[in-house]
Amino acid sequence: MVTLPCLAHSAVNVPADIKAKKELVFCSDLENPPAEGIADDGKTPSGVAVDIMNALGQVMRVKTRIDNYTFSGIFAALDTGKCDLVMASLGKTPERAARYGLIDYWKVKSGLLVTKGNPLRFEKYEDLSGRRVAALLGSRNESVVKQISDKLVSEGKPAITLLSLTTNVAAFHDLILGRADAMVGDTVAINYYMARARNKFQTIDMPIPPKTWVIATLKSNEPLRQATQEGIDKMNDSGDMLKIVNKWCIENGVELCSSRHTCD
Repeated sequence: MVTLPCLAHSAVNVPADIKAKKELVFCSDLENPPAEGIADDGKTPSGVAVDIMNALGQVMRVKTRIDNYTFSGIFAALDTGKCDLVMASLGKTPERAARYGLIDYWKVKSGLLVTKGNPLRFEKYEDLSGRRVAALLGSRNESVVKQISDKLVSEGKPAITLLSLTTNVAAFHDLILGRADAMVGDTVAINYYMARARNKFQTIDMPIPPKTWVIATLKSNEPLRQATQEGIDKMNDSGDMLKIVNKWCIENGVELCSSRHTCD
C-alpha cells in the first residue's frame, strides 16, 4: 500500500452510507498483475490499481476492502450489492456507460504478446487469421478479436481461434505452452508478462485506439460516483497518481485521466 499523507488530510464529500459503515468495498479480479494481483504472501492484494483503491479509501477517510472475483462475474457481484465499486482494468464501453456510473482514471494502449522475433509476422489484427489468440474472458480486447474474426470470415478468410480464459495468468500460460500463437491484452499486462520472460517474448502495438479504463458503480449511486471522481481528481492534482504509476514502472503507454483532463 502506498502512503499518501497529503490525501489523508484532504477528504472528499463522502456518501452517508459509506461514512456510516466506515468501509469502501471494491470488487476486483486479483489475477491481473501488475494492475491487480496478490502479494508473495498469497493473500494480500497488491498492484498499481490496488494502491489506487487504498488511496481512495484514504481520501474518504474509511477503510478499503478488496474482494476477489473472476472477471466474468464481477458485474454480477456489483449488481447484487456485494461491493460499492468495481476496479479491474475495465475498458470503457457504451454498454457499460449505459448501465453503470463510470469514473475514468487511465487511457491505455492494447497490444499482442508474441514469441520473440515475431516469427509469424503479426503486424495487425488481420494477420491473426487462422491463428490461436488467448484473451481475458469478458474483456474489451476479447470483443475486438471477435469483431476482427467476424470481419475476416465475411471476407472469406479463416477465422481467428479465440481462447477466452478467466485470467491473464491463464492466457499467458497458454502462450508459454504453445497452445496460443499470441496473447492479446492491455500494454500494462503484456509488458508485465514480457518482463517475466524477456528472452522468449516481445510486444507488438496494435493499430487500434487506446481504451479508457474506468471504475464502475451502480448507475443509481451518483453520490459515490461523484466522490470517487473527486478522489481521482485530488490524486492527479497532488501528483500522487503519477507517483503510484511510476512506482510500478508502467508510465509508458498510460495516460492519466481526470475531470480536467478527460480521456474520451
